[in-house]
Amino acid sequence: MTAFVVFTFLNTNDIGLYASSFTIIYFALRLILNPRIRLQFDVLSLLLLAVFAYYVAERVISILGTS
Repeated sequence: MTAFVVFTFLNTNDIGLYASSFTIIYFALRLILNPRIRLQFDVLSLLLLAVFAYYVAERVISILGTS
C-alpha cells in the first residue's frame, strides 16, 4: 500500500498510475517471494496484466494523437 500512500500524498488522481504501480509491485513481490514459480499465472495476475495493458495502450494512443 506504499504506492497508494505516496500517490495520495502527491495528490495524483490518475487511476492508470495507481493500477500500473500496483501491477508492477505485485509482479515484483511475487517474483521475489516465490522465485521457483515464475510461469504459473493466477486470476489476479491475469486481471492486473490486462488492466495494465489497457492503461498503457490508452496512454500510447493519447501520445500519438490518434483517438
